[in-house]
Amino acid sequence: MTTNPVADPATFPVLIEVAAERGRQDAKFGRQDHADGTGPNEANQVRYCVNAAEAADFARWRTDLAARHDGPTFADVLTEEFYEALAEADPAALRTELVQVAAVAVCWIEAIDRRAARPAGFAPGDVVRDRGTGELLTVTGDPDPWDPRHYEPADTIAEGEETA
Repeated sequence: MTTNPVADPATFPVLIEVAAERGRQDAKFGRQDHADGTGPNEANQVRYCVNAAEAADFARWRTDLAARHDGPTFADVLTEEFYEALAEADPAALRTELVQVAAVAVCWIEAIDRRAARPAGFAPGDVVRDRGTGELLTVTGDPDPWDPRHYEPADTIAEGEETA
């Protein structure tokens, strides 16, 4: 019987690993604010795959393709990590993949919470970062063309950076 009303003591070290993986993700990719890519009419991207390894390869390809174009959705990234885990037979590698699955899910939840905390879209005068080039820009005119798939809020401006 657990004495902690929040979680079993064995859960805490796992959550610390997930938090550490979130830190690695942020260090590698920066803050992630992808579109969700979910809903009842979204395509099942792995429907024609025969096994988990094939599904993992397809999901990796799809995420890479999306990264070169409009940017992946959270559904793309989580699907890739999920099928990479399902394709693992080695327990140590499976565990590593599952920590990554959990960290991507946490990242997605963080992005949903950020969206809920700010008004939808951008407003004139907002400073944004171009996801492709990293260039800082100031939203001018009609904010509708400033698609969040291509621009992210620039919460801080590094010393020496200027907005265009």
